[in-house]
Amino acid sequence: MDTELFDIVDMQDTVIGTSDKKTAHTTGSLHRVATVFVFNKEGELYVQVHSRDGKWDHSVGGHVRKGESYKEAASREAKEELGIDQPLEELATSLRGQEYPHEQHMFGLYTCIADSTWKFTPNDEVKMIFPMRLEAIQKAMIDEPEERFTRGFRITMAEYIRQHAHA
Repeated sequence: MDTELFDIVDMQDTVIGTSDKKTAHTTGSLHRVATVFVFNKEGELYVQVHSRDGKWDHSVGGHVRKGESYKEAASREAKEELGIDQPLEELATSLRGQEYPHEQHMFGLYTCIADSTWKFTPNDEVKMIFPMRLEAIQKAMIDEPEERFTRGFRITMAEYIRQHAHA
């Protein structure tokens, strides 16, 4: 099996090297991750339950491959994880939580509203998702941020809330 390679980036999200996943994570090298917030028609966000630790996470998330754009990775991951193949709206790229100075991921965040015909089917990548109101997510993030949510989800949700605070 071929080793999947990722672009290593600096704090300005400029490519400065290449690494495989294990090395990038072991050395703490900053690299890119594409995420998608998938909403239903009622405005609820589909939250993914991580099979690794049971924490709540982005609807879709995955590493950006070497030479791939955030958008290409977000579209690929949406198809692989949830079977969603539709246009994505870019919300932010080069996103990094300042409160986490040692975070090794630079995030690209996209959104979409799931087509009314879409139905989630558990698979090898995603075992469980559930719809949740944004207000409930915000409250849970205040009450139990470390225990319940992945760090990446907290970073991207903070950006989503910031951008939609006055909408």
